[in-house]
Amino acid sequence: MGRSIKGNSALARPYRDLVWLAYLTLPPDGGERRLVLAHRLAARALLRHPGDLPAARLRVLTRALRHRLRPWLGPARRLDVVPAVVRSGEHAFTTSLESLPAPARAAYAMTRLEGLPPEETRRILGQASVPEPSIAIALVDALEDEFGSAIPHRPAVDPTLARVYGRAAPRWLTALGTVLLLVGGASIPYWLDNGVPATSATVTLQRVPAETWRTTTTLDIRAWHPRGALVDDRHLTTRALRAWQGSVRPEALYGVSPVPPTTDPQLLYADRVDGGTIVLMRDPGRIARYAESRGVASLEVFPEPRPKPDGSSPLKLSGSRYLLPPWVEEVSAATLSRLGARWRAIPVSGGVTAPIPPVQTGACWRGPVLRLRAPAVAGGLPYTMIDFGRLALANVYHQPPPPAEIDGSGPSEIESLAAFNVWAYLGCNLPFPPTEVQAAAAWEFWSGALPEQATGRWLCTRFTNTDGTSTTRATLLAYAQGHTTAIPTGERTNTWDCSRLEHDIVSGTWWKAPSGRWHYLAGASRQITQLSIAGLGVTDVIANSTFAVAPGPIGGTTPRTKITLKAVTSEGVVPPTFQQTYEP
Repeated sequence: MGRSIKGNSALARPYRDLVWLAYLTLPPDGGERRLVLAHRLAARALLRHPGDLPAARLRVLTRALRHRLRPWLGPARRLDVVPAVVRSGEHAFTTSLESLPAPARAAYAMTRLEGLPPEETRRILGQASVPEPSIAIALVDALEDEFGSAIPHRPAVDPTLARVYGRAAPRWLTALGTVLLLVGGASIPYWLDNGVPATSATVTLQRVPAETWRTTTTLDIRAWHPRGALVDDRHLTTRALRAWQGSVRPEALYGVSPVPPTTDPQLLYADRVDGGTIVLMRDPGRIARYAESRGVASLEVFPEPRPKPDGSSPLKLSGSRYLLPPWVEEVSAATLSRLGARWRAIPVSGGVTAPIPPVQTGACWRGPVLRLRAPAVAGGLPYTMIDFGRLALANVYHQPPPPAEIDGSGPSEIESLAAFNVWAYLGCNLPFPPTEVQAAAAWEFWSGALPEQATGRWLCTRFTNTDGTSTTRATLLAYAQGHTTAIPTGERTNTWDCSRLEHDIVSGTWWKAPSGRWHYLAGASRQITQLSIAGLGVTDVIANSTFAVAPGPIGGTTPRTKITLKAVTSEGVVPPTFQQTYEP
């Protein structure tokens, strides 16, 4: 094969397709460099992969997605080479097209101009390492829906036709421009009218009037009005909606159905946030967060937080900013510290907080913890919420150990030094669920003396998830010789443990004392009247109604002895048991 595209009729159509693909994918602000580079990428790809259009297409797409254009310097600036304007009435469409992320512009070139099926385009984008190909295709649909089916959806310029303007350039540069014009072609390609027709959107974004929450008794996300400076940007909100409609990939979702919204979603927010653009939308049971940043669009779909009029959660816009419920007027933040809470006031503008970055100290997760106050709702009592890294925050509680009373409505909001101290230890030792958490409560069901002048606090930590499931974990905090060790002592799922419906529990574990001797410890909640330890090799058990200890071997690793715990309440009920299993 020759080293020139010119004069090779078999390459005319694929060459034009590749030029369009390269030109639309490259950064729109590249000027004449963008046009020349598009031709260069197309020509090199065809010459490198003769007779293999898919390979040439993938090469062009991959290189165009990676390329960063730099301005030309020197004598090359004496010649202007620009694409020909062939449809002067479609500048608005061209502007909107070039505002899309690069993968979406590439999808437009392949589906609308080259005529590839969406499935094939999605596969090619995936081969080029585009993270969300379905979103790119959905954005093309959104663009065409925005302009209506009556407009012939073609850009105003055609990169396969070039105009050359001289700047008193040397003759060799003028000749180069002429060659580029000839290479570009002499007429509008006949294939421009073979694009795939757009599908009309059947779903629209709904808006709740401002102040609706003041006139309704349904104080949840359904009463939130849209906020943000870009809520009236139809191009943006349409792209976001169509991205949600087109995103059906399971890996883009978080514990919710991949089916696109079937009702008219509610617009919650649209604005620029920390260098990107964010749109929040709500469909019954789900919240979608659409983001555009550095030319890449992404979509995440989360379960909708459960209605809680007195403790509604903010929604995370970015890594450090939150959209507040419209009735929340004051926000303070603190980190989890063993020294207690040190609240600081957080500025709020337009319902959005100032940055509250997540806190990590070594292996310890420290929050943030937010304290919110809504004077017009529920007497304005403050409530605390904790960020587990998801879309919504979780209400966070603490139940002190006996003799503190248990409130029939459940544990209290964290505020005291003891509560922050407990959660600070948990932040270093507890694996948090990878799902949306509605509420998190740490119950101290036992505290007291351990062997060899040590002391202990036994916790039952309950995570109630948005989908109705739950995870409950028991942890022993053992303090000896100035050091606290956190020991996981069991886990249960989908139970009432450590809630207002089930207070009574028992847990056991092996613990190594400062002397090096192992002890098997068992702790129980206040209503337990009988507690015992039994098992192979366990003797000399010391027990009362809520604590039992049995000595074990000296030194070595955790004893591989199977232990059985037995406990009953005063009413003869056997409580739930959390126990590490060590098979002999």
